[in-house]
Order: sequence, then C-alpha cells, then structure tokens
Amino acid sequence: MTLNENKGVSIKTMLMVGGAYASYTIGSGFATGQEVLQFFGSWGHPLQYATVLVSMIMTIYFTSSCYKTGQRMSFDNASDCYRYYCGKYVGYFFDFFSLILVFGILISMFAGCGSTIEQYFGIPKYVGAVGMGIVAAIVVMSGLRRVEQVLGFLGVVIIGYVIIIGIYAAATSGTNFAEATANLPQYVEEGAVLQAGVFGIKHWFLSALTYGGVCLIVSVPFLVSLGKGTKNQGEALAGGIFSGIFFHAGVLLVVVAVLFNLDSIVQNGAQVPLLAAMQNMMPKIAWTFAIVLVLGIFTTVIGYLWLVSGRFAEDKSKKQRIIVACLVVAGVFGGSIIPFNLIINVLYPFAGFCGVVFCIFIIARDIRNASAKKKEIAE
Repeated sequence: MTLNENKGVSIKTMLMVGGAYASYTIGSGFATGQEVLQFFGSWGHPLQYATVLVSMIMTIYFTSSCYKTGQRMSFDNASDCYRYYCGKYVGYFFDFFSLILVFGILISMFAGCGSTIEQYFGIPKYVGAVGMGIVAAIVVMSGLRRVEQVLGFLGVVIIGYVIIIGIYAAATSGTNFAEATANLPQYVEEGAVLQAGVFGIKHWFLSALTYGGVCLIVSVPFLVSLGKGTKNQGEALAGGIFSGIFFHAGVLLVVVAVLFNLDSIVQNGAQVPLLAAMQNMMPKIAWTFAIVLVLGIFTTVIGYLWLVSGRFAEDKSKKQRIIVACLVVAGVFGGSIIPFNLIINVLYPFAGFCGVVFCIFIIARDIRNASAKKKEIAE
C-alpha cells in the first residue's frame, strides 16, 4: 500500500528523524567511546578519517532506503520489513536473528551504564545497571510515541555535547594527532586497546563496513517506523542524509577526544574512554558528562527494548510489560558480570558482518524497485 504523496521537506521532521536515529544508535559503545575507539580510533592517524567517511556513506544510503520504505509501504508489523527485503524464509531468519543480536547488545548497554557510574561515582556496577533497567522499562511501557519523543530530544542534546568536547580537545591539546597516537600501535599489540575484527581479519575498511552493518541490522524495523513520519520520498531521503552526517559528526569528534587523551586513558585502564578523556581535560565538570553518558545509553536501551517487545506484543499491553521486565532482568544480570570492552569486541563485529550481508539484500530490493518503476513509466 502506498502512503503520503505530499510535496516539500519539513526541516523539523528531518531534525527529529535524524535525532531519533542518532539516539537509537548511540548506545553504550558510542557514548562511552569504547565502540568508537575499537572501530575507528584504533587504526590511528589518518585512517580514522577514511573509516568514518566510509561508514557515513554507507549509513546515508541504507537509512534513506529504510525511511523511504517506511514512507511508501504499510506493514502490519514493523518487522515485516525483513521479509520485504529478503523474501519469506531469509526474512524470517534475519527477523529472529536480529532479536538475538539486540538482546546481546542490550547486555552491553547495561554493562556500559554500570561501568560509567562505577568509574566516576564509585558506585557498584550492578546498581547503575539496575537503575537504568527500571527507568527504561517505565518509558517503554508508556508506548512508542513516548519513545520517539524521548529519542529525538536526547539525540540532539547528546551529539551537541560530544561536539563541544571534541572541539575543545582539538583546540586545547598541546600536541598533534601524530604525537598523541605515537603509542597506539604498542597499545593495540599489548591488548590495552582492542581493535575490531571479523573472523580474525582486521582492516580499517572492513571495520567501517561492519560498523555501518551493526548500526543497521538491529534497527531496520525502527528505521522503517521512523519513515512513516515523513510525508514524501524527498523528506525520507533528506532524513537519511541528515541522520548519517549528524551521527558521524559525533563519531569523528569522539575519535578526536579519545585519541588526544589516549595515553591517560590507557594508563588508567579506563573501560569508559570518553569519560576518562573528559576527566583528564576538564575534571571539574566531568560529572556532567557522566550524566550525559548515562542518558546516551538510556536512549538506546529504550529503543532496543521497544524493538524486541514490539515484535511479540502491542504497545502498552500486559504481554509487552512482561517481555520488557524479563529483558531488563536478563540484561542487568549479564551486564553486571561481563567486562564491557570484551562484549563490544566480540559481539559488535559479528553483528556488523551480518548487517553487511543484509545490506546486499537492501541493494537488490532497491534495484528491483527502480527497474519496476522504469517499466511502469515506459508502459
């Protein structure tokens, strides 16, 4: 079924869609700097720029495709988009496999929240994880509309904060990138800095692809749902472009802040690199950033909880509340006992590889759609 043929592009809609995407994708890995360090910063200067650029281009294309699909098509359930792209059987596989990945990443969210609170405030890791779980569950149980509103607002706030930190790090550093990262190869070799790799293969281009893949594979239904809020294909495309640029501007500035403070981060054995960088640069106000980090993790937790619970139950239903409660309990338990950086290093590259495979199906569907449209025009 085709929807929404209105013309024009709303800047407000574009900003809210981009903000919601950024918030959903930020998560504990991005917000803490651990994920960004492993996928981008660990390759050193100047490869971090190339890695960010490739990931951004990939994100723009695939988020735009999903937004346009959501704007154009009407699905009974958002997860039906997997079958739309891949066919019945492969679609079912990606649908349920993505739920497994989402649950694994949820564990990393709770681990990241607990590590952040423990690193700065000295509060036991499990306390932060439990607190996050309770608040996130309450928000998700209030319905999707509330989730979208929270995500859109906090996404802009968090990325804005990250931009300030990155610019400050670059402006106040007494050294250049080459000097700041002189010890990076040694840190990677010693395992002090983990490097993203798939099946033992480690390369900056593969890292960029898998990062874009992991951001996509667990968010397709959410992206399609966001696309419903756009009123035409042009607005959906604009939302995709803004989403990719806005999010990766934050990624690049996290890389800048972390690499300029790399020696201090490694020496302190910090599980939360970006917070450690903030403590090194601006110790008096680092507590404000600790709060922002928790909010960043919170935005993705509620998005993922909605994604999984929405697959099996309607918003605000009793069944949804039970599913959310079970996910929170399991996530808090896993996140409290598994090291945060290890979760990122093992789970995210594998999820990213699966996301790259899914991207091939999206491209194939886009080609089929374009061919069908040309044929229709010709007739």
